[in-house]
Amino acid sequence: MMKTKYLNFIKKLPKKLNSFYLENSQKSIVIKNKSKNRVKFDPVTNLDKSFEKFIRNLITKKFPKDSIVGEEFKDKISSNKFKWTIDPIDGTKAFIEGASTWSNLIGLSIKKKSVLGLANFPKLKKYYFNDEKKTYVFKNKKIFIVNIKGKKKMKKFKIIGNFRTTSISKKDRIIRKLGKNFKLKSFDAMSFCMLAEGKVDAVIEANLKTFDILPLIPIIQNSGNIVTTWTNKSAENAGNVVASSNRILHDKLIKLLK
Repeated sequence: MMKTKYLNFIKKLPKKLNSFYLENSQKSIVIKNKSKNRVKFDPVTNLDKSFEKFIRNLITKKFPKDSIVGEEFKDKISSNKFKWTIDPIDGTKAFIEGASTWSNLIGLSIKKKSVLGLANFPKLKKYYFNDEKKTYVFKNKKIFIVNIKGKKKMKKFKIIGNFRTTSISKKDRIIRKLGKNFKLKSFDAMSFCMLAEGKVDAVIEANLKTFDILPLIPIIQNSGNIVTTWTNKSAENAGNVVASSNRILHDKLIKLLK
């Protein structure tokens, strides 16, 4: 069972994160490439690191015995069952380009199961979070419950996604099979949040890391959607991930993605 103190902590985070962003948004951005492969561009900025330090400090102050795993710094591993996962800026490329779709992702796992998530979009003044049963979105200064009812006719589905580093031949084969239902677009965490709100019916992503997806799993599931790997295993494993609005569509996509 999720403890109330954890949910209350998550609810208070967006205001603190947005204030931190405003205080630091005018500073010069320093960009480095984390990839050892010169051809690949995997950017990290000084604000990625500052955000993560800020979030780690908030968590450690409130829950000093919990484990923390983040994208930019070494893991802090404790012996208790609570583990936080942080992606300080999900969508660093979007952030560098000045787009508004980047977010702060923070998730809590209990005994290796994702139970609580926050996707905060500072520039949009919008955030998504969940409790034990429901998913919520804060927008237009109000909190709304988000819950979808899946469609059943394949021809009406809207599917978006990206296939990072997937082989060109496999990528082309998948896109051909999806046909007009699919658009090769990725808005990072926003793609999955669009699914939670029912704005799209499925999201297909490849080569996700744990901090890309763990905070989003409970947000996706508690809004009535399904999320697994392409091989229909737990999305907690990260990697190639597919999320869908209903079981009929999900099973079709799993079969297609083999």
